[in-house]
Amino acid sequence: MVAMTYTHVPFGTIVADLRQHAASLPSPFDSFLEEHILESNYYRIEVDGAKAGFCAIHAETLITQFGLDRPYRRYGQAIFYGVRRLENVHAAFVPTCDELFLAHALDESRQIDRQAYFFQTLDDSPPLPPDTHLRMATMADAEVIRAGAGGFFDRLEDNLAQGKLYLTEQQGECVGFGVIERSMLMPQVASVGMFTLPAYRRRGIGTATICGLIAECRRIGRQPIAGCWYHNHRSKQTLEAAGMYSHTRLLRVSY
Repeated sequence: MVAMTYTHVPFGTIVADLRQHAASLPSPFDSFLEEHILESNYYRIEVDGAKAGFCAIHAETLITQFGLDRPYRRYGQAIFYGVRRLENVHAAFVPTCDELFLAHALDESRQIDRQAYFFQTLDDSPPLPPDTHLRMATMADAEVIRAGAGGFFDRLEDNLAQGKLYLTEQQGECVGFGVIERSMLMPQVASVGMFTLPAYRRRGIGTATICGLIAECRRIGRQPIAGCWYHNHRSKQTLEAAGMYSHTRLLRVSY
């Protein structure tokens, strides 16, 4: 019988494994899942004293990452059983593009909920309408964003300082906001998102904002991706209208 150990380790000692694992997946995951991963506790998995893989657990309850080196995958079910006994785990966030994680997460699952869609872009996306302009927001725009979007954007000043936020304008008037979140685990990827002012909704502003953000991502050399809650049908329609598609889901698997 082999001995399996799980050692809590700091982010810096496992970040290379996390990045290598993310790069191996056939589809990228968005900033929502990445934020959960980055806020997790990390464990190095060993079999008979040799490094075998890793896992991550968010808020003591939610498995967000699970990876095994190929020689140790024959022990996968037993290893994952041990992961489920760490901290107070009772669920897992699993992207459907992660076959190894998904296969083991499904074993002995009690309930499976569809959490989110992950979107990628086609080669061509619709251009911005000629009367619509997208520009990077500055600190001077903070009150406009706060008044228009309320608490939609967390850490508003920090995001402005990092150049993440954008204003969508028509004829010089602000009609919506956009965000580009550069991935820390996938250096070639950035997640895009938008917020349309209530008075301008259902006029294509959201779609135009996403189109502008896609163009900006490509300009800075990042692959644009997006995500939305599985039951947010309007966001899904907006992303699809901007030329994005989804063949990856995020599942919440409960035990």
